[in-house]
Amino acid sequence: MLIAVNAGNSHVRLGGYEEDARVFAASIAADPKQTGDSYACTLRQIFSLYGVEEQQISGAVISSVVPGMTPVLEQALLLLGVTDVLEVGSGLKTGLNIRSEQPRQVGSDRVACAVAARAKGKLPCVVVSLGTATTFTVLDGEGALVGSAITAGVQLSLAALRGQAAQLPMVSLDARDDGLLARNTADAMRVGVVVGAAAMVDGMIERYAETLGQMPHVVVTGDAAALIQPYLRATCEHDESLLLDGLHLIWKRNRT
Repeated sequence: MLIAVNAGNSHVRLGGYEEDARVFAASIAADPKQTGDSYACTLRQIFSLYGVEEQQISGAVISSVVPGMTPVLEQALLLLGVTDVLEVGSGLKTGLNIRSEQPRQVGSDRVACAVAARAKGKLPCVVVSLGTATTFTVLDGEGALVGSAITAGVQLSLAALRGQAAQLPMVSLDARDDGLLARNTADAMRVGVVVGAAAMVDGMIERYAETLGQMPHVVVTGDAAALIQPYLRATCEHDESLLLDGLHLIWKRNRT
């Protein structure tokens, strides 16, 4: 079994793969202060929860947007007997043509998402990752990564709004559909952040369609995707495991 791991700013995502099938997906809190020992204990509990014996694990592939997390997770996996660990970075074979002035600065998480989106064969494509940051990754009709955009994510935008405006209350972005005409401050903040994010995504997709000369296939993923998708006007596919699937494909390209 292969274990795919993505260390984000808020969560560490895990996926287990047998051949080409994903057999489990899990999420734990990301905490840079935790040691390899403590993460090893947490991973052991996750594996036990999904009925995975440590002896079944043949290798792991890791991507991370928090550089300090990578060696900690590698140590945790080593403590559990996983010695073949592949870190996604420059020099790996991904099969992805990255047309960027600085290809090495394209985040490993975005590379993995692009690899998985390309494998779907629905091109051109825009991957919208709605996490701590909201990122757009654009693939042209040949599957090359030709453009990107990065802005603050939904929760980050809300925190910045609350932090800079002293009279605004703390609010939760729970799912609700009270329309656009908010009648109190808390709902006004929800509408502004959630529906505003959806409108921004729709506007970007419209502009990408103009640039590409046709409407791209749109894939949304990330922690906030389920919150934002109901408000999108653009037709899109929600794939919460896109990143993990991309890591699995990168492993296969480099190890088989």
